[in-house]
Amino acid sequence: MHQIKAKPVLLKQIICLCLFVLTFSYTTKAQIFRINTINCKLSNADTALLNKMGRFEANFYNQVFSTHKNDSVTIDINLYGKHREYNEVQKDQMNTTFIDGFYSLKQNKVFIYKSDNYMNTLFHETSHNILRYNFPRPPQWLNEGIATLLGYLVETTDNRILYMPQAMYAKQLKDSIRAHQFNMNNFFNYKSADWYDKGKRPMLYATSYCIVYFLINQDKDYLAPILVLMKKGTSTPNAFKATFGSLDNFTREFYDFYLNGAGTRL
Repeated sequence: MHQIKAKPVLLKQIICLCLFVLTFSYTTKAQIFRINTINCKLSNADTALLNKMGRFEANFYNQVFSTHKNDSVTIDINLYGKHREYNEVQKDQMNTTFIDGFYSLKQNKVFIYKSDNYMNTLFHETSHNILRYNFPRPPQWLNEGIATLLGYLVETTDNRILYMPQAMYAKQLKDSIRAHQFNMNNFFNYKSADWYDKGKRPMLYATSYCIVYFLINQDKDYLAPILVLMKKGTSTPNAFKATFGSLDNFTREFYDFYLNGAGTRL
């Protein structure tokens, strides 16, 4: 079980506008996890937590995409106890050696190094895997933004699932906006390769998370309609234009949201 070091926020408070139901039945059929442990072990407690979070994530995507198919998707996981062995796979699959987990679209499999924070990485990569069944080729900002949001789910001692806001991301974006170093049009034009650039990666992840966090913290549901439009082939800028009236309207509301301190107070 993860230690909660800051005041968490009930997911119901931030995702209810996406029609997400926090109190869904735990008897619902969950997606099937096939976990191959390599030079490591997965404890019963971590297995139980993974299954609970998996059900939670499946229900999240069911609600957003108005479906039930995510209850029975299959998640294949290779969990490595030795960093050297994991790095060999990472370098071969991703041509990188600086991340502790990834989802391979080609193999439809999750690869994880069992670091101290491996469960958060597992929650993150599980999101990528489930999203693939609903939206095969989502834009990178959406894929990483939702996965980062869901990667910080925690369970309390009274068996509640809570979301731990990531104030560091909100502050990073806020500081960038104030310094006039952030441009929304430029952000949406980044290429897939940029997400594996060590210099660009931190800000790209922070911004993606902040966009998703913003969309689920408004007075109406914005995430679901944007997802539906993009799944039909609408570009990200045009999806935001259709939802907010113009990209400038979205950008202005987004900036105001974070410049006024949203997401930075735990």
